[in-house]
Amino acid sequence: MNNANNSIRSFAVLVIVFMLLGIHAEAAPNLKNIIIISVDTLRADHLGCFGYPLHTSPAVDAFAGDGVRFAACYTPTPLTGPAFTTLLTSLPPHKHGAKRNGLSLFNKVNTLPYYLKRFGYRSAAVISNWTLRKRLSGLHKDFDVYYEVLTKKRWLGIKDEEGTAPKVTEKAIEWLENNHKKRFFIWIHYTEPHAPYISHKGFTFDYKNVPAATYPPGTRMKRIEKYDSEIAFTDFHIGKLIEKIKELGLYEDSLIIFNGDHGESFGEHNYFRHGKKLYNSTLHVPMIVKLPGKRLKGTVRKENVSLMDIAPTISSVLKMPRFPIMEGLALFEKDNDLVNRELLLETYGGKVRLRRRGKKYQMKIKPIKYALLKGPRKMIYNVRAKTFETYDLSRDVFETDNIFVRLSLDGKAIKERLLKTVAKVGQFIKLSRKHRLHDPAISPEDLEKLKSMGYLE
Repeated sequence: MNNANNSIRSFAVLVIVFMLLGIHAEAAPNLKNIIIISVDTLRADHLGCFGYPLHTSPAVDAFAGDGVRFAACYTPTPLTGPAFTTLLTSLPPHKHGAKRNGLSLFNKVNTLPYYLKRFGYRSAAVISNWTLRKRLSGLHKDFDVYYEVLTKKRWLGIKDEEGTAPKVTEKAIEWLENNHKKRFFIWIHYTEPHAPYISHKGFTFDYKNVPAATYPPGTRMKRIEKYDSEIAFTDFHIGKLIEKIKELGLYEDSLIIFNGDHGESFGEHNYFRHGKKLYNSTLHVPMIVKLPGKRLKGTVRKENVSLMDIAPTISSVLKMPRFPIMEGLALFEKDNDLVNRELLLETYGGKVRLRRRGKKYQMKIKPIKYALLKGPRKMIYNVRAKTFETYDLSRDVFETDNIFVRLSLDGKAIKERLLKTVAKVGQFIKLSRKHRLHDPAISPEDLEKLKSMGYLE
C-alpha cells in the first residue's frame, strides 16, 4: 500500500509540474536515466572509433557502435573548469562566469541537475580533478551528492590532487548499486589522460607501423606514447563501468553520453598542453550519444556540434520542455540547422594571475583569443597581436596553411562578424562582474597546486 501511495504522489507531483510548465498530458516527458561519462584532456583523434590506428579504446569503440558518434564536436574553450561548466549550463564561458580554472560560475546560473530535479531525478557527480572541487568551481550546488575522488599524488608529489580511473569507477559503481532503482542522473569524470602522463603496464603500443601522417608536424612522440597508455588504461576501467551498468539492467534503456572536455597539444604549432590556443589539437573532442533503446545505433553525424549542445539534447530526447537560458542546440531536432551554424570558441589563457596581496584571483576580463567556426572554415583572432588566422579544415586537418590573406569577400564577412562578436563579449563581461557565486577560497596548498599544474603566473 505504501508503494502504491508513493506512486500516486509522484504522479500527482509530475502532473502539477507539467501544468506549471504548460505541458499537455500527451506530451509528457519520457523520463529515462541519464549517464554522462567524461574524460579529461581527451583528443578525439586518439580513439579507434575516431580513426586512430592503434587499439587505445576498445570499450569506447564498442560503446560507439551502440550510439551516435559526432565526428566534429568542439569544446567552447580548451580548459577543464570552463569546459565542464559549459557542459552543465549550455552557456559559453563568458556567460557562465567560470572562465578559468579556479573561478566559479555565476550565482544566477542554474545547471542541468537543477532542472532535472523538477522531474524527480536524483543526481550525483563523481569528479577526479582538483579544478572541479566544490569550493573552486561551484558546480556542486545543484547536485544531490558531489563526490570528490582525489586520491592520487601527482605533480611533484602534491597530496590528493587527482583521482585514478579505478577509484572513479569504484565510486560510480557504488552509487549506481545503491540508486539504480530510482530515476537518476549521474556525471562520472575521469582525469587521465591529463598530464603528467604515465605509462601503464599492459597498456603500451608499438608505433613502428603507424603512418607518419597520423601526427601533425612538431609532435613529440615520447609524450604521445605515455598519453596513449593513459587513454587505454582509462578505457579499460570505463569498460568495467559499462559492464556494471549492463549488469544492473540500465544500459539498454538509459540515455548515455560520452565526451571529452578538451584535447592536448604535443608540440604542434610550437605548443604543449592546452588552454592558450584555439587549434583543433585542443578543441576537437569526442562525443558519443547512446539513445534509449539504442535508436540510431552505429550512426555518424558530421555537423559541427558543441559541448554546449549536451543539456538541450537531453531535454529534447527525453521530451522535456527546453531548459531556460541555455544556448546550445538539441542535436536530434530536425528544425535545428546544424549545417549552417556558427560556433564561437574562446580562450582566456591557462594561467591565473594573482593580485599583489596574493589572496584572491584576478579575473581576466576578456579572452586572449577568439575563433568562429562555420562548416570546415575556422577564423582565429589574437586580441593582443590583433592578427588573424584562417584554416580550411576539409583539406588542412593540422591547420598548417593560414589562408587569411587569400580570403574572398565571404572571408571578409566572417572577419566582420567575428569582430562584432568580440565587442559583444566584452560588453557582456563588463556588465556581469558582480554576479559570481563566490570568490574561491584559495589556501597555500591550493596556490602550490596551481603553480605545479602550470595554471599560475
